[in-house]
Amino acid sequence: MLANDEIIPVVMFHSVGLAETDWCFSHISEPLECFEEKIAHLARAGYQFLFWDDLYEHMSGRRKVSGKSVMLTFDDGYLDNWVFVYPLLRKYGAKGTIFVNPEFVDDSITARPTMEDVAAGKVPGSRLQTTGFLSWPEMRIMEASGLVDIQSHSLTHTWYYSGPEVKDFHRPGDNRYPWLAWNAKPEKKPYYMAEDQSGFIPAGTPVYAHEKALVCRRYFPPEGVLEEMADFVSKHGGADFFCKEGWKERLRGYHVSLMEKYGSEGRTETEEEYEQRIFFELIESRRRIEENLQKKVEYICWPGGGYRDIVLTLARRAGYKAWTLASRDQSSFRNYFGVGPEQVKRVGSFTRYQIPGGDPLGYAGSRYFISGIERHKGSLFHSWFGRALLAGAYLRQISGLK
Repeated sequence: MLANDEIIPVVMFHSVGLAETDWCFSHISEPLECFEEKIAHLARAGYQFLFWDDLYEHMSGRRKVSGKSVMLTFDDGYLDNWVFVYPLLRKYGAKGTIFVNPEFVDDSITARPTMEDVAAGKVPGSRLQTTGFLSWPEMRIMEASGLVDIQSHSLTHTWYYSGPEVKDFHRPGDNRYPWLAWNAKPEKKPYYMAEDQSGFIPAGTPVYAHEKALVCRRYFPPEGVLEEMADFVSKHGGADFFCKEGWKERLRGYHVSLMEKYGSEGRTETEEEYEQRIFFELIESRRRIEENLQKKVEYICWPGGGYRDIVLTLARRAGYKAWTLASRDQSSFRNYFGVGPEQVKRVGSFTRYQIPGGDPLGYAGSRYFISGIERHKGSLFHSWFGRALLAGAYLRQISGLK
């Protein structure tokens, strides 16, 4: 069976060039050389690169896209999208859509250097800043080029407490829950990749059950509990408290006594409060992007694939025409001509060879990437070819070969 070119693959990327760094989310970053190889392969193979407006017209049945096409998307608005991705889009005549969260936009007033500036000798490589988030000036330049489309990724892209169950406790140097600092100091969110923000949160702060901000009704512990937990740690050695055996059990016991003292498990948002918060996120994200880039924003990608039916209803009310399906959606839905434009299926970037249920087998090349795209479009040949590439990677690993 041949691939159906009426299906438009939409590929999900995040960051490029920060793989295997000490960033807590480095696993979502694409090695630079792998990314360039993929874009070069797409360009050589004659794929046309689409924006969401093109895809919307195709899926609505109004204007069919002919030939092999692909839409490249980049979540979160990382600085490396300007430093590395944009120069490569220019080099290969490709297009990309970047989904940004206005609360993470860097406040730089001038555009920072890119890999092109280093190659041209304008700045030394040591001056190339790669960690962080995009600024409005950088987004304006990319938009003006006609190669980049900026759309919404909601406003906050954070997690909130969702209930009173204690999952963990924050301690000095612990960066596993960066959203604790984001929520404490939202103005510092754009800089968390380049600085240790664990000190923004008092040691001993409970990490309650949590969920993506657009999904959960927000939980608030009883007033005084967090302060008393921090005070307990401070009085019992501060950072040294966490070097003592049984520290977690002591904190759990103290937390139980505080909940009994306050005679309450806290408060959870009402459904009305939740819906008002979500609606504000949706309209405020649009407003800020439109105001700063002088453009219309009509599409949204859900952070972490987090949404509920009511979120979709509110998105329609906020003026969004279409959105991405979560990765957890394993249905047979595809972005066909005339299928209906409101929801869009995305595929991963096939960065690593991955056996279902097993560990990654290392970074894959452009052949595996193209095979994945064509397999998504129904190609029987590429279904088998992709398996052969995966089997080869597995055999190389167990035999110790590169």
